[in-house]
Amino acid sequence: MKKIWKSVFLTILAAMLFVVPSIAQAEPQDYWAYVYKWDGKMNTDGTPVLTRLTSGVTFKVLAVGADTAETITEYGESTSLTNPVTTTNFASNTVCNDMVAFRTDPTDSTSDRYVDLIVVDTNGGYTTFVEDFDKYNHTIIIDERPNILHHGMIWFGASDNASVDTGVDFLKDTAIMDVIVEIVTVDNTETLNVGTADTAAGFISAISLATASEGYKTDTGFITGGSTIDYVPATQYGTLLTTAITGSDAVATVGGNTRKWHFVTTTGTDDDLTYIGTAGSDTAAGYIHYFFMRLR
Repeated sequence: MKKIWKSVFLTILAAMLFVVPSIAQAEPQDYWAYVYKWDGKMNTDGTPVLTRLTSGVTFKVLAVGADTAETITEYGESTSLTNPVTTTNFASNTVCNDMVAFRTDPTDSTSDRYVDLIVVDTNGGYTTFVEDFDKYNHTIIIDERPNILHHGMIWFGASDNASVDTGVDFLKDTAIMDVIVEIVTVDNTETLNVGTADTAAGFISAISLATASEGYKTDTGFITGGSTIDYVPATQYGTLLTTAITGSDAVATVGGNTRKWHFVTTTGTDDDLTYIGTAGSDTAAGYIHYFFMRLR
């Protein structure tokens, strides 16, 4: 009897060993989710009033905890899909069908099921960050409440000395408080301007993309101790965010700058977020972070 049970046990164990590797093998998975915005309104039962977004959404699919863009295809298919996914593909009935929808074989080594997402409503620039997104998550909500501080984010790439419209259009009565550049791919000879179509370097002026400096570039226009006098060197904020006089290590030219907010008062070319990569081989890439508040 013992020999019979031993034989059965070994047979089951062999079957398990045969099956387990096939389960662990990575394979492409399909992901989809509806995107909603919430402007702070509430239903009478205390639930938020959500409005589904069917246009104006762009998103980027990243490996979990990394800046690496996943290789993606169209949902349910092997047709290649650009990543980041454009607003056109998001709204296309034949591509994303008004959803965050794609197929990928995640590089997540722990479970082969998770990715991270950056999802942007370009109509206002509102952004949400979704960590550990999987095929069971079918709802994405973007916080678009007025009168609170928001952190928005959009990617930039090689621009070949030409103005690039990010697609983000700030809404009327928006106050833009700060703009910061994050470098993911360094270009030792390139600088970056960030602004609007009306004021190309209005937010950031000729900031160097030569070193990542932990990823984020900070302004150079801060008080500096000199041998003659303390002074304020050239700022890298543009005229929309500062009023500045460049100083030097001389009594007559101490300089200084006063930070300010940029207010979007009309709809048009003064409300679109643009960038220009200048003076280099145009290989740098990264993100533009912006901090803003819709005043009403």
